[in-house]
Amino acid sequence: MKSLDETDRQILAILARSGREPLKQLARAVDLSRSTLTARLRRLEREGFIQGYCAILSDSVSPRPNQAVLLVKLDRTPAYGVVDAIRQIDEVIQCRSVAGDIDLVLDIAADAVETLNRVRDRVSTMSGVADVRTHMVLATNFRTVFS
Repeated sequence: MKSLDETDRQILAILARSGREPLKQLARAVDLSRSTLTARLRRLEREGFIQGYCAILSDSVSPRPNQAVLLVKLDRTPAYGVVDAIRQIDEVIQCRSVAGDIDLVLDIAADAVETLNRVRDRVSTMSGVADVRTHMVLATNFRTVFS
């Protein structure tokens, strides 16, 4: 993966704040021609710095309104097989490796509480998983997009 220069960082910061920024305005903000900006965006996508574009929905209209956080303790680390298996679960929207008493933090979004329970059961029975603690999300008080 190529390293980022200052212009790349500016582009990414603007897109993180406003993913719908028109190319013309984005090009002007970073002092590039539109064609040069387009080439940079394609490279940033190809190299994995930009992994996609999406609308961030309000929880009130989400097709998966039931959310939980799973705190996963592994038998041993690294446990790449566990992470690969978790990646295959559609309801897992984020998986982070962390330091401390637990090893993984999973953000889960599901259509029903029963689905959350099935996901929890699936994760807890995976080879390499020692323990899973479940925390239901009661409300999302705010969400910040990186800038």
